[in-house]
Amino acid sequence: MTSVSFYKLSGDLQLALALVCQLTQKAINANQQVLCLVPDMDTAQQLDKLLWDFQASAFVPHGVGVEHLPIAISADNNDPGEHHGILINLQGPIPTWFSRFERVMEVIYPEPAYEQIKRDNFKFYKERGYPLSFHDLTEKFKP
Repeated sequence: MTSVSFYKLSGDLQLALALVCQLTQKAINANQQVLCLVPDMDTAQQLDKLLWDFQASAFVPHGVGVEHLPIAISADNNDPGEHHGILINLQGPIPTWFSRFERVMEVIYPEPAYEQIKRDNFKFYKERGYPLSFHDLTEKFKP
């Protein structure tokens, strides 16, 4: 069954993208594939650039589009491609195909409408019995 982790931040989308860089680096180190689902193509391009510049001593193989392995960045919630390892969801709604993934990571940052959607997502997963974890990074991961 898909496990779901929520990560709460005190910053904005830019801080969320920085967290995604860290999460993807951890996934690469563990030989896992990741699909980063972002709100739009502008955000996809921002994350692409951040991953190229993330660590001078490390390489995070990635690209924009679901065909890229092991790390893909996509704004299209209709097609997960061949991915099934980790889904990092920066979009609001839960994609219909989320359960094909071993793990889903929901990133929350303080924007009222977005936070409400993530609360609804938490309720959705909980009501259906998915294993949940919550990580409050508001004090540890600051802008």
